[in-house]
Amino acid sequence: MRLSLFKISILLIIIGTSGTGIIFSESDKSYQFMTLKQTESDELSLYIYAEDIGYYKITIPKFEGKGVFYRVVDDDYDTVSKGISETKMSIRYFDVKESGIHTIILTNLAQEKMSYEIEIGSTDAKRIMIPAGIMFVGGLLLLFTSFMKLKNYRTEQPDENIR
Repeated sequence: MRLSLFKISILLIIIGTSGTGIIFSESDKSYQFMTLKQTESDELSLYIYAEDIGYYKITIPKFEGKGVFYRVVDDDYDTVSKGISETKMSIRYFDVKESGIHTIILTNLAQEKMSYEIEIGSTDAKRIMIPAGIMFVGGLLLLFTSFMKLKNYRTEQPDENIR
């Protein structure tokens, strides 16, 4: 079996994607299911290392149009990210400048009791760089091989089919 540049590029993309997925699935994360009454708050914390990218995912299983107010704070209770999630699922990312415990605080904005699924975690961005680079090189090779194949491909249109 002869390996063409096209097959190598597809293989590199698959290896890079798999590596990224494995590293991301092994990264630190904390998950909690919570039920909040009107204007009640709850929080979820996780230690995240400096120079990383953190994320949080808020899921409202029985979403009825009423959102939830969230705020991510660091050790000193400085706000890293805040907003109102008004969708069934919301995923956001934030930069971590200093190592420490990062906490997401949720406040129910609905008039009735609501359930939430919360996840806060680290993307482990430094470890993802290598598989992401492999995936990037595979993508560039794929673009190059596609360009080389299409460069010599010409179509001619007969005059009688043009209207």
